[in-house]
Amino acid sequence: MRSVRFPHLPPLDSLVAFEAAAEHESFARAGEELFLTASAVAYQVKKLETTLGFSLFARHGKGVSLTPQGQELFTQVKITLRTFEQDVERIRHEKQAPVKLATQHAIAQLWLHRRLGDYQHLFPEHELEITAVSTISGQPEETDLALAYFQHDPGSKWQKLWCETLVPVCAPGYQASSPVFFQDMHWHDDWRFWREDKRFAMVNSRLRRSSLYTLLLQSVLDGQGVMVGRLSCSKVIWRGENWFSGQMRISTASKAGATTFIARLPAGNMRLPITL
Repeated sequence: MRSVRFPHLPPLDSLVAFEAAAEHESFARAGEELFLTASAVAYQVKKLETTLGFSLFARHGKGVSLTPQGQELFTQVKITLRTFEQDVERIRHEKQAPVKLATQHAIAQLWLHRRLGDYQHLFPEHELEITAVSTISGQPEETDLALAYFQHDPGSKWQKLWCETLVPVCAPGYQASSPVFFQDMHWHDDWRFWREDKRFAMVNSRLRRSSLYTLLLQSVLDGQGVMVGRLSCSKVIWRGENWFSGQMRISTASKAGATTFIARLPAGNMRLPITL
């Protein structure tokens, strides 16, 4: 088949057949090598000669022999095909640079790590370089992929995955007349969604902020207070009037769509099939 993009380039199948026939100076032996009949090889060679406009072989009773033009073309085709084959093998076995993924601490710890095992099982040859940070801007640099929470749409370079559900969470046995409400300083004021709730308005609470999400999480697990959790980062089951996630009790006073979880797709071509 002639290429529309390269109209002066001979068909590749004809070049391969010609190279084998020229190497052996025999259509029959070339056919054995290529698992073709001698007539099929002869057809490909004739098609190539028609495309080029000159004869490549002199046909005689004892077989075929290369013409001067055929010999010159054979030298170039053999070098080109061998070089192309070597380049393909080099690229095939070349170690790819790892995909750089940036995300927030909570996503990395509570959402992403549960999916990495499946991904590595499906694509064992792929490498990921994960960086966990407190915040991610709408224009992250030096990364191929980013996963982040945003209150507002960060722009066209990002793809929305789903709307998050926020719920107050605490340790199962936590009881306090003046509870401590924890808030991540790098996220938005999650508690604002419950300020108009009478049950929360009547509570004499204290607010503690921290820039380290894991510190807040551990404090809540240790029974020191309450924080706003995200259902996508929890393995949740239902028991009676409450939700339970591992060591946490989750209030049913949830707020759907409070925060949006969005993935950034790179401007260039991805080196790996990211399917999280």
